[in-house]
Amino acid sequence: RRNREVERRMKPRSRADFELLYNELEAWRVAETRKIEVSEMSAEEKQQARYQLLLKEIKLVQTVDKLKAQAKKSNSAIAISNQLNKMSKPKVWEMSDGTTKEVLTPYTSRAKELGDLYQGLTLPNLRVDERLDVLLHVKWTVKEFDTKLTKEIIELIDREADLLNRGRPDKSLEGLRKRIVRAFLQFIKDPQYNPEARTLMTEKYGTMTQTVGSTA
Repeated sequence: RRNREVERRMKPRSRADFELLYNELEAWRVAETRKIEVSEMSAEEKQQARYQLLLKEIKLVQTVDKLKAQAKKSNSAIAISNQLNKMSKPKVWEMSDGTTKEVLTPYTSRAKELGDLYQGLTLPNLRVDERLDVLLHVKWTVKEFDTKLTKEIIELIDREADLLNRGRPDKSLEGLRKRIVRAFLQFIKDPQYNPEARTLMTEKYGTMTQTVGSTA
């Protein structure tokens, strides 16, 4: 239990973890303020001490906010990974003899292929030729469809490929790459392009139904 409490403070992940940190920060601020007020310092010294306390508080809040942003990014990546795995998970079929068998259907195979491409898009530190190869495979995949979304993905990919061929550094491409990842994730989650995405929609609808039922 003690290790868990230490972990919550060192690597906060949930809303409860951050509420704990903010509450402890407030308790620390109140305690430090009280120390200043009951001390025998002069009025001028107390004013300076309050100012120094404020600077420390600001720095600590900024640290917690930074941890919160990192946790949000990490939690989002984990959630996306879980969704991709769920869509590409083999179906369990019951055989005539009563046993079960895991089967990869065309839809789950398609979902796995899309998931692999998504992971490829998010890989850091690829060589230019490796990155171009990933972009080309994604372009071929979305080019099967002629929609506003697929046209946007192709346009973004062509823009990055052009910049890569011009020797632009990775740092200058971060914003463009985030747009490509977001657009391709939208592609993956749409049953129009990925039939297994219906499993996510069914799960979400089921959760909403349970919530409505429990509040009735």
